[in-house]
Amino acid sequence: MAASLFDHYQRRKSELEKQLAAYDAKSDVISSRRGILALIAAVGIVFGLLRGLPTWGWGLIAAVGVAFGALVVRHAFVASDRALVEERLKVVAAGLRRIQGEAEPEDPFKPKLQDPHGARFASGEHPNSGDLDLFGPSSLFVMVSRAETAVGEETLASWLKEPAAVDVVRARQEAAKELLADPVLLEDLAVLSRRAESRGRAEEPLAVWGEAPAVMPVAGASGPELPLRRILVMLGRLSVPLTIGLYFGSSYLAVHSKWLGYAYAVPLVLQLFILGALYGPIARMVTFVSSREAPFGRFRLVFERIESCQMQSPLLKRIVDALRGEGAPASAELAKLEKVIGFADLRHNGLIHFAANLFLLYDVWVALALERWRQRSGKKARRWLSALGELEALASIAIYAGEQERLAWPDVDDGPARISAEELGHPLLPAGSCVRNDLELPEPGRALLVTGSNMSGKSTYLRSMGLCAVMALAGLPVCARRASVSRMETWTSMRIQDALDRGMSHFYAELVRLKAIVDAAHKGKKVLFLLDEILHGTNSHERSIGARGVVLDLVARGAVGAVSTHDFALVAIAEESGGHVRTVHFSDRIEEEKMVFDYKLREGVVETTNAIRLMKAVGIDVAFADQA
Repeated sequence: MAASLFDHYQRRKSELEKQLAAYDAKSDVISSRRGILALIAAVGIVFGLLRGLPTWGWGLIAAVGVAFGALVVRHAFVASDRALVEERLKVVAAGLRRIQGEAEPEDPFKPKLQDPHGARFASGEHPNSGDLDLFGPSSLFVMVSRAETAVGEETLASWLKEPAAVDVVRARQEAAKELLADPVLLEDLAVLSRRAESRGRAEEPLAVWGEAPAVMPVAGASGPELPLRRILVMLGRLSVPLTIGLYFGSSYLAVHSKWLGYAYAVPLVLQLFILGALYGPIARMVTFVSSREAPFGRFRLVFERIESCQMQSPLLKRIVDALRGEGAPASAELAKLEKVIGFADLRHNGLIHFAANLFLLYDVWVALALERWRQRSGKKARRWLSALGELEALASIAIYAGEQERLAWPDVDDGPARISAEELGHPLLPAGSCVRNDLELPEPGRALLVTGSNMSGKSTYLRSMGLCAVMALAGLPVCARRASVSRMETWTSMRIQDALDRGMSHFYAELVRLKAIVDAAHKGKKVLFLLDEILHGTNSHERSIGARGVVLDLVARGAVGAVSTHDFALVAIAEESGGHVRTVHFSDRIEEEKMVFDYKLREGVVETTNAIRLMKAVGIDVAFADQA
């Protein structure tokens, strides 16, 4: 799959580098011309001041100044266009690095994200996220996510954490394939979404503000404090023209009476009262929307790009329709909001803002305009952002499918629990070191008992199984030549951690997890279970009894899965299962006094062990009993 995107990235990289060079050349020419004009103007001014110039001479200097200003504006446009091309080049170069397996270089000028690895989405209570490395450094989320907004990251994370319905999985696959066929759109989404500067936010301020209770009395707004504020606004509408009229007519009124010349002070005092009464809600609203943390208009360009798309798959059509809306599209509504926020930015000009507020009640009218927008479109904002998040998640899947080698779109169904795959690998391993094995659990009540020496690949194989199911039911392609999965819950017990603050030992924590897995099967849920070194925190006798009970119960309930172990006593589980549990193994061999692992899955029980050899290999210099 990687070849098509690799070729596209190579071609785009060449095109963008040429565009960047052209903009640099254009910028150099403009800079030179600005320098010449500045020198001419400076010489002319000095000469004029020392020797004097006729009127037409000063006119020429003024014309030079106008030309200089025009070049400054032109230079700004060139710089803006160059920055966009540079951003595109970064996106394309990052794609090439991912395909070639190169690390992303550190950018000292790029703001550090609070959570670039999605660790906030991990949960110890989740059935599998910790054991399968769904989130955190070197995780599936890091490998797949190309989302540049908080909502995109949240959407993708929710898909990884919860198996989707079969029709939803198929719709996501269809949509991702359509996006993969349009790499220019994927590039546009990445660049325009990146400019939104939204990654790492707990929640998008636009959605929070859009759903907040009304603070100003406009049509459609309700609230216990609004009737009084409506009266204050009505008084403001009367007092502002009265204040202005009396102020500009003060000289005429003063002819009749000195005191009448100050008549404008009466409505002005009323306006001060109105400002004081409304200051709290107005200040909070206007300050928030005009702050750097909430530049609401930053999504306008990416919304505009999505609205222009003509999609074929039903899921993508629904996303585009959510942004186009029944009335004005999302981008047009945000453009209107940007205009109002532009007026709100007057707050940053202290003296002018003070005068406008005093004589015109400026903030009141800005707050009313913001409230009207919020009542009209505020509650749509979350739907818009949700659509963007869904599209970014689909784009992430498409890019992952296009950049990774040897992936397959799995078949998914809603039948009984089962999972099978040919040449199944672990998606987080580099392609060069990923050894692939087949997997076949074709019907409910089937399991694998995986034995093997240390470091031979047992846990990796179990994680490959789990990731295959999770990815397939999220709508992603899987690391296999072919795969087929039924919709089921994936439960794991692999990296058990104690919890001293709750008085929970390692062994007890494992029992709690095993109970959750057994309970899920008892409730009639379709379950894929993956148990690594089950009950290794107790003695061999009780471990054997407990493990047999758990595994045979899960199999009897129709679950499918795998159990890894070093304990040969647990092989009895396969013998007692009536053929429902199959033994397989990984092993090592000695070559030139070194242990060699091929990570290939074989039938039967492992015949070798390597714990003592490993102890010696790492330098544990103690006496070992002869039988070891």
